Formats: sequence, C-alpha cells, structure tokens
Amino acid sequence: VAGLLALRGALPPPDAATVTAAVLAGQLTIGWGNDLRDLPRDRAAGRADKPLATGDLPVGTVAYALAAAALACLVLSALTGWRGALVNVLLVTGAGHAYNLGLKATRWSWAPYACAFGALPSVVTLAGPGTAWAPAWATGAGAALGVGAHLLNTLPDLADDERAGVRGLPHRIGERPSRAL
Repeated sequence: VAGLLALRGALPPPDAATVTAAVLAGQLTIGWGNDLRDLPRDRAAGRADKPLATGDLPVGTVAYALAAAALACLVLSALTGWRGALVNVLLVTGAGHAYNLGLKATRWSWAPYACAFGALPSVVTLAGPGTAWAPAWATGAGAALGVGAHLLNTLPDLADDERAGVRGLPHRIGERPSRAL
C-alpha cells in the first residue's frame, strides 16, 4: 500500500522505493516484535503456524532480524526527510509497537490501527516536494481501513486470545459485530 501511494503521489521512483522500504522495515519490526512478545502465549496455545512457537526458528535469529529491521527503518525513514521519518517511526511503526506492548488487550486496541493506517498517506506526502500532510479524507479513509483490518485480523484468534486474557475491542463486542463493522 505504501508503494502504491508513493507511486500515485508522483514521487520519483527512487523516493517511492525508499518510502516503501522504510514502511516495510517498520512493519517487519512490528511483526517480529509481536512474535517475540507472544512467544509464551503461542507455545501455550500450541500454535503450529508460528515457527518460533514450534522451535523451528531460533529466538536469536528473530531478535537479530528485528534489530536489523529497526536500524533499516530509522535509516530509510531519515532518507525520506525528517517529517516523513517522524510520521513513519512514531505514528506508523510506533503505533504498531504500542499495540504489541499492551493496547491489544484493551478496549483501545483499535486506536493503533487507526493511527498507523491513517498516518500512512502522510508518510508519502511528507516525503514529497510539497511536504504537506495528506488530505483529511485520505487520513480518515486510512484510519477506517485500519480499524476494519484490526477487527477482521483478530477474528481467527478470538478464542485463544480470550483464554490468554487478551480482551481488545473485537473480544468485547464479539465476532458478529466485529465482522459487520
């Protein structure tokens, strides 16, 4: 999505590639950070789809990859310009880590998704020659898409999450309302 927004935002191809890589690196840190943080829970739940939980992938390998991706995110983000860098590191990537570090178990579980998806268009526009925030409609559409992604992404894990004490918004409102929203 970042790449498509960058190309559609008329960024020169090298700048579009840098923005895309910066966002990707940040997303890798979120995913790997989540896998490391949830490792005990994933093992207890018998998650056969998680290589860390099954022991097929060493924890040290993921920790190293996480550190490398974090460094790449910072460097690549800086190459987009300081405004885009701050938005990517703090509002997009930072929101994902805030979710992983505790917000996912609260009624505010939707907020990091709204923040990250809503801020993503601005990572692109702030990297461009005009260095302006994305239009409100793009921010709002991104935020709505993020909340929808959160609700749908959580559905397969509702039962396991409940057993582990994770009670985000989808758990509180239930499967049917989450699917409808």
